[in-house]
Amino acid sequence: MKKEAKVEFGITITRPWSKEMYDHNEAVADVVRNEVAFMWEEACKKAEAEFVDEDDLGNEFAEQEWNEASKAMLAIQLAVTCYRFGVGYDISRVAEVVEETLEDMPLYQLKELVEELDIKLDTGFVGFN
Repeated sequence: MKKEAKVEFGITITRPWSKEMYDHNEAVADVVRNEVAFMWEEACKKAEAEFVDEDDLGNEFAEQEWNEASKAMLAIQLAVTCYRFGVGYDISRVAEVVEETLEDMPLYQLKELVEELDIKLDTGFVGFN
């Protein structure tokens, strides 16, 4: 008796993956990247708005040590890069790494990122179960 094909989000799951599966996952990946980029941007804007230059030296938020980042920024950064930054990194450099890593992130990591950041999607990735 032949095993019935599994269907996720209206797509028949095949091995090897079909073009339809890849196309679907790439579309979902774009949504995830955009959502995380938006979350990152909003966290940065909020942290910058709350930033107070205590030395009154005219320092910009982006030039501050990474330890000045907000909890939301730290959570997103850790979820995206999977490692922590220490002394010697400023906010602008970490932001560059987060943005580059997100852009180059493979599908399986984006799926994990959705779970880590509890992102609600209308449709999810197919073929990973």
